[in-house]
Amino acid sequence: MKKFRTLLCAATVIIIGMSSCSKGTTGPAGPAGPAGPDSVIYSNWIALNFTYNTTDSSFEDTILAPNITQAVLDSGLIISYIQFTDQFNIEHIESIASLGSFLFEDFSLGKIDIVAPQVDLTNYLYRYVIIPGSKAAGNSAASRKVNGYTTAELKAMSYAQVQQVLADKN
Repeated sequence: MKKFRTLLCAATVIIIGMSSCSKGTTGPAGPAGPAGPDSVIYSNWIALNFTYNTTDSSFEDTILAPNITQAVLDSGLIISYIQFTDQFNIEHIESIASLGSFLFEDFSLGKIDIVAPQVDLTNYLYRYVIIPGSKAAGNSAASRKVNGYTTAELKAMSYAQVQQVLADKN
């Protein structure tokens, strides 16, 4: 009889617990995100096609980038990446800014000129990400922030980290 009472008590507690737990009502919606021109633009992965410039002994390529407008050059941010596979067949994505003197870029209206002083990077994959700006945070590009990060901080991040930062923005 004692076992029966214990079992009955346990069953009652379980039934009451299960019936009293219900999904609550949905709370109020949060505020809408800011409307405006800020939306991240990114290119497909582009296979580089370098040509050797005998005048300055370097490899050069030009990428057409019609989304690089004067507004982007004046107040936006452009971050670029290179994708490659190492000798162990492991794929890597590196920020161009992290490569130092290995690769140089010049962003101008509608295009990106790329120079590699020492090595032909033909067939390596290249991607650029444009973050238009609409709110001035300071007097210089170095003090501008996107989701709380400065230009220098964003450029030092890996591609995956920037994806996460920008995903948090939406």
